[in-house]
Amino acid sequence: MRAIRRTKTVEGTSIPGIIHNGGSYFYINVDVYEDGMVNCWELTDLKGLSGKINSGWLTPAVPSGKQLSIHGLGAYTVESAKWTYNAASYYQHIQETVSLLNPDHTNIYEISDREQEQSEARRIALSPSSTEFYVNSEMFYQTTEGKSVHLFMKNSGAVYLVDVVIYKDGKVAVYNLPAEAEYTLEELDALFADKTFFTTMDTPVKVQILHLGEVTLGESLYSADAEEKLKELHNLHKQLNGEQTAHEACRAAYYAYLENPGDYYREQLRIKYELVPEHERMYLGDMDTKDWDYQRILYHPEQTREV
Repeated sequence: MRAIRRTKTVEGTSIPGIIHNGGSYFYINVDVYEDGMVNCWELTDLKGLSGKINSGWLTPAVPSGKQLSIHGLGAYTVESAKWTYNAASYYQHIQETVSLLNPDHTNIYEISDREQEQSEARRIALSPSSTEFYVNSEMFYQTTEGKSVHLFMKNSGAVYLVDVVIYKDGKVAVYNLPAEAEYTLEELDALFADKTFFTTMDTPVKVQILHLGEVTLGESLYSADAEEKLKELHNLHKQLNGEQTAHEACRAAYYAYLENPGDYYREQLRIKYELVPEHERMYLGDMDTKDWDYQRILYHPEQTREV
């Protein structure tokens, strides 16, 4: 039988959530779609979501004394917290989010037994990447895509854990605030310079996680440098516009050095390497090599490369 397939666009929104895996806690964006599907490191329907919440895989709280990891931002000890939901009310919160997206509850999707059996047989765990966008014109429903990072933000005398989205046209939107904020790409530098956006904590800080609660986070166990996060945002804007990213330029300089090892090409590699956000340099290689060979060339050129 000839095989074909199609791609369907399903819109939704993201809400804060926490994955509890292997004794560790990870802050995530829980992607909730208008067809009732929810992505919490695995795409599931509302029935399956209930099981994930009841099992503790997806949770709205972190016990005091435990570490909370935030992708691309850092890891912080939860000293104390006032959480908004328990397991039951968090599930209801997600159901209500689906209702806001789809008031008539039309075309709500349920994973069939056959689909479940096929996924298990094929060892497939679907976790699709969501595409962030805003509608720039209702005429022909024209949209502009964006990409986001997590940051801490000072706002109206409080500190929030926010998502900062940079869009292709240079618009910058900040979500998970009581009222969403908008800036331009040109304004970002000043917002980082005056520490409106920040990443590290030297003393315990009360942080508002919208719809989850108020959390007192202790000193950073590790964290990305704020200036490196600013680099990341500018780099994401380049990526959205099809320009060469810092990662691509660095890889090109790496291969140029391998073809022509010498001081000139090593210096060019160093310049390009330092333009890559520090917390993302591990992605220059594969999962095993990371950026180790880049470091060998730059900092230990006397060592030979194993091939």
